[in-house]
Amino acid sequence: MLCFSGCDGRKSKAESLKDAVSQFKDSLEFIEYIPKEYAEMKTDTILSNGFSISIKTYTNMKKSVITKHTIDSILHIQHHRDWISEVKIKRKNQLLFNEKIDMAFFAKNNINILDSIPNAINTRVWLDDDTPIEKDSINLLTVFLNPEDDNFILYRIKIGNQGTYSLKKLETY
Repeated sequence: MLCFSGCDGRKSKAESLKDAVSQFKDSLEFIEYIPKEYAEMKTDTILSNGFSISIKTYTNMKKSVITKHTIDSILHIQHHRDWISEVKIKRKNQLLFNEKIDMAFFAKNNINILDSIPNAINTRVWLDDDTPIEKDSINLLTVFLNPEDDNFILYRIKIGNQGTYSLKKLETY
């Protein structure tokens, strides 16, 4: 008995099905934006030392940090949006401080946040209410966070009654 066999390189039905299922699983994605839409918060405060503070924090719709992880063969892609805080400080109706607090503000002050925490986003700016109110200055806090591993840097922004300010790193985790 003589038998000839040949192979033209085609896949078997089982191999083709396995490849198709694998490609389908690889194509499953869930994309999420955090926050989903534009958000804005505004705080206006008058302190007993005569300072009035206005902080408007809003979503930066153009800058985000992307994180990816797989759960049950579905790729989850999260876009963590950055935040910008516009801070205005007055005393006796005189504008002392008017700045956008973001990465550019820190870069202008020779601090590169991304050197310490890659993929960091600004979260917000708020009044440091743990520090006693001083006669001639106020203290604000801001946090830069890496959404991939939850590492963060906390900074204090101290603003004097002449509008001068200083930045101090408080914590890094």
